[in-house]
Amino acid sequence: MMTGLTSRLLKKTLPARVVTRCCCLVALLTLGYKASGETLMCPELTLEETYAEGSMKAMRKIVAGRDNWLFRSEFDLTNQFGMPPEYFPQLTRLVEALKQQGTTLVFAVQPTRGLLHRDKVDPNNSAGFDYTDARQNLQAYMQQLSAAGAVVPNTLTLLDEPANEDYFFRRDHHWTPDGARRTARIVADGIRELAVYGDLEKKEFVTENGLFIPKDGTMNSALKYVCGNNYGTQYVQGYQTIAADSSDAAALFGDQAEPEVVLVGTSNSAIRDDERKNYNFQGFLQDYLKVDIRNYALQGSGQDGSLVQYLQSDDYDPKNPPKIIIWELPANYALDDPLMYRQLMPAISGACPAHKTLLSSQTSQPSLKDSERYQVLANAADSLIDIAGREGYLQLEISDASLKEFYVITYYDNGDRDKVWFRRPAIVDGGTYYLELSKSPEFHGANLLSVFIEPTQIIDSPVEFDVKLCGG
Repeated sequence: MMTGLTSRLLKKTLPARVVTRCCCLVALLTLGYKASGETLMCPELTLEETYAEGSMKAMRKIVAGRDNWLFRSEFDLTNQFGMPPEYFPQLTRLVEALKQQGTTLVFAVQPTRGLLHRDKVDPNNSAGFDYTDARQNLQAYMQQLSAAGAVVPNTLTLLDEPANEDYFFRRDHHWTPDGARRTARIVADGIRELAVYGDLEKKEFVTENGLFIPKDGTMNSALKYVCGNNYGTQYVQGYQTIAADSSDAAALFGDQAEPEVVLVGTSNSAIRDDERKNYNFQGFLQDYLKVDIRNYALQGSGQDGSLVQYLQSDDYDPKNPPKIIIWELPANYALDDPLMYRQLMPAISGACPAHKTLLSSQTSQPSLKDSERYQVLANAADSLIDIAGREGYLQLEISDASLKEFYVITYYDNGDRDKVWFRRPAIVDGGTYYLELSKSPEFHGANLLSVFIEPTQIIDSPVEFDVKLCGG
């Protein structure tokens, strides 16, 4: 049984509730019992308030699976997928706008952990997970994406191809390098069938074994935070892809003036400074496709942050856009954010040219207060222009790129106003913002009068605003 010294040490370093559980666990192990997933869990994991704040919101609700797996019931074990019908026309507009620029949009849809590792889901603790229902709904979602005009390689075949390696980490929401490799193969096969693939410049790449990747896991960390218990670290083989001709620096680093293929997406695809956090999705794609790929995927940027980042970067040239954009998309993302489309649609066209500028204004403020409104554009009475019924968008250039949380309020002459909240993820650059004018019925036929900025953060230094209203 637990010695008095061990008990005293635990009491000095751990909360009382954790000590109690540790003591019980040590006692069970001493008596010859094997610790199971249920043994390491605690009642707090079932409470709503446990997941109310911070990073725990994305962990709702952790349940134990078989063979030391952990799942999030509301993400990994969901049966529901798909875009609300009202957003289908928006996605269709987005895909068509890219096509008009000469860009094919390819979705790399990542099925959930429950679907890909259904054998690890405990049927007695499944949170209502139904494999057949979930698969059918995900298939319908992928058909929605395809019907909107995008290219959607059939990653559902992953569910029918047993593999010896884990597709996902056992206690983390990211795919393993082997999961990235299997997905890249399917996506590459789909791209090779496109007519545009024949026009891409080809280069040879080689994939080699890299470092072993240690993964404690986001769910494992949450378990430790809430219950004081954890399963330890999982190790998997990492990979790296390099140019077959090591003297070809452009191929090695993807350093080409105008990339033909661009990758956007989440932390599954992002390149990070720590090699142990890279899963080599870009590398596998380059190897299978034999083409350079410029990677703009970002961790912590949500479903569209990396695409916003790319389209607003100096690397995106609307006059010479990439031939293909690959959008790595976890199946839980429904592409149902109206602000996403109102940002992306004008960003595809790029900065407002002089001949399309209807109104413009440059203003400055010595500082910005939280919840105070500042006028940045006016359709003045002495030079009032009638833009009622015209399509267009606002282009905002803000000198202080740290201003990332603010409302844009547009007032119309019929008394209505359009209020939109920008809350850009920390990893996505600030400074430039686009906002398509609202197409809601209440603004039809109304003339725009003024635009205000209302920060929801404090800026203590001077800020300059350069705002344009661009006609469609």
